[in-house]
Amino acid sequence: MIGSSVGRLGMGPATSADDDIRLGSDMQVVRRMLSLLAPYKVRLFWSFVLMIVASAATLVQPRIIQFSIDRGIIGGRLNELTLWAAAYVGSLVVFWLASYYQTWVLSVVGQRVLFTLRTRMFAHLQKLSLRYYDHEGIGHIISRNTSDVSALNEILTQGLLQTISDVFLLVGTIVILFTMSARLALVTLIVLPIMVLLARWFAKGSRPAYRRIRLTISAVNAALAENIVGMRIIQAFRREEHNFDEFDTVNRNYVRAQKGAIFYHAGVMPILDLVDAVATGLLLFAGGAWILSGTAPELTIGILTAFMLYTARFFEPIRDLAARWDQVQAALAAGERIFYLLDLEPDVKDKPGAYELPPIEGHVAFENVTFAYDGVHAILKNTGLEAKPGERIALVGRTGAGKSTIIRLLMRFYDIQEGRIAVDGHDIRDITQQSLRGQMGLVLQEPFLFAGTIKENIAFGAPEVLEAVEGLEKICHAAEVVGLREFIESLPGQYDAVVEERGGNLSGGQRQLISLARAFLADPRILILDEATSSVDTETEALIQRALDRVLAGRTSFIIAHRLSTIKNATRILVLDHGEIVEQGTHQELLEREGYYYKLYTLGFSFGDDDQIAEGYVEEVGVVS
Repeated sequence: MIGSSVGRLGMGPATSADDDIRLGSDMQVVRRMLSLLAPYKVRLFWSFVLMIVASAATLVQPRIIQFSIDRGIIGGRLNELTLWAAAYVGSLVVFWLASYYQTWVLSVVGQRVLFTLRTRMFAHLQKLSLRYYDHEGIGHIISRNTSDVSALNEILTQGLLQTISDVFLLVGTIVILFTMSARLALVTLIVLPIMVLLARWFAKGSRPAYRRIRLTISAVNAALAENIVGMRIIQAFRREEHNFDEFDTVNRNYVRAQKGAIFYHAGVMPILDLVDAVATGLLLFAGGAWILSGTAPELTIGILTAFMLYTARFFEPIRDLAARWDQVQAALAAGERIFYLLDLEPDVKDKPGAYELPPIEGHVAFENVTFAYDGVHAILKNTGLEAKPGERIALVGRTGAGKSTIIRLLMRFYDIQEGRIAVDGHDIRDITQQSLRGQMGLVLQEPFLFAGTIKENIAFGAPEVLEAVEGLEKICHAAEVVGLREFIESLPGQYDAVVEERGGNLSGGQRQLISLARAFLADPRILILDEATSSVDTETEALIQRALDRVLAGRTSFIIAHRLSTIKNATRILVLDHGEIVEQGTHQELLEREGYYYKLYTLGFSFGDDDQIAEGYVEEVGVVS
């Protein structure tokens, strides 16, 4: 994001494009969260049954203690005391078994929900157009697929059934209390209005706090990703201290957001403990007084003891629910962000009835194409060009002229506003993106290699080759065509040699040659080279140039370059200026005209590293060209 990066340089990481998301009511988010559990209804049903069994075992334990006291100890019956003691141990065993299997089932469901949700999100991210990635930081995207998904999963599995269990325990406790003694039950529930007011205060204040937590942790992830990727530049320009201060600011914002949530959480728990203590004191005083005075003949020492235990258990699920409210708020905030992402529609998508592009010869035509990244500031203006099968077209011009925009539109990374782009007479908006790009190849200025082996990187555009009987032979041939075979076979492991992340253990020229071998093996009819030799030395450039001659043979190609050696052998050179083709012809023809190309040539072909939007527009809007 060139514009956004320049605009905020020195002012900390940029915010996400969807930092202030609102999806409507909480119930809308909750319904969509619960829909993720639909495939696991049977497992959740058995988890629910086990939860009821475990909760029932918990509920009977104070009652067993009451009978042990009244009928065993006070009644002087050792056999009955033994029986009730065994029953108590049995309830603990039942509780343990039911809890164990419930936890196991929920853990399995939780992992499957995590897998499903992350898979859905990754698949959706692959469908989104490049415009989304122009405006969204990598850290924010990763945050949605990691911390947000984990927060959502936590409440959907363990949190959901545990909440139901707490409600069951709460209601069951109240029912048992009234069954044992209505008067003592009413004494216990005197504190209920205080808890209702407390719950309303907690719910009202904690939701914004947890939304801020989700936003600030996303900013922390974004700052980490940006600084780790740019560490070489940070160290080269001695920005360590400055960038540390920026990260420190972002991290402190996260800590402040956490403190805001802790304020509510820390305030609720002590108040609940105080209310518990008040209820217990009232119960002990009132129950003891009624037993001593004989005004409540239904009360016994055992019943009062059981009441004390039930009162403690009455407040346990309330504490759990209050603590789990943290999870609920975090999950709702995370759910908003996740579902917002899943609801995003790609800017570029196949139209209804789009058909597969048949095998092409490589004829390309731009017909009066006008395009603006923001729909207003035109980068290409009524542009027309034609490339016949097998032609080598070079695109030349200053930064901002529209070179890279042409190839991005040809590969349909963006859709044009006016005009038509056709490949072998097929409007690219009428055919599927997969079939279009399946017959194109792209080699970038900074080749991107993935962590894996050399053969996996060469076969990236044709993965079926890896499984083919003659697959390795084809990979070796591709490496030989680009002049890389000798180097690869000198490595330990040869084609199975490990490539580090982004090709960090290879030189720039080696990475570029591997990307050329990748393009050759994919066998595209149209090949696009975007500054493929601009970042290598002269000797390596000569190697790449020889490889290019072999790879480009017989293919329609578009070459963006500012080195004479790369473009002088082009069939035709298109010279762009401010989004318009101002000249075209061979290298020699354009020099003889002594026009705009001649002027650029005399300046040494310093055309810039990439095609970007005009400088003033970058500063004003912050859009990537």
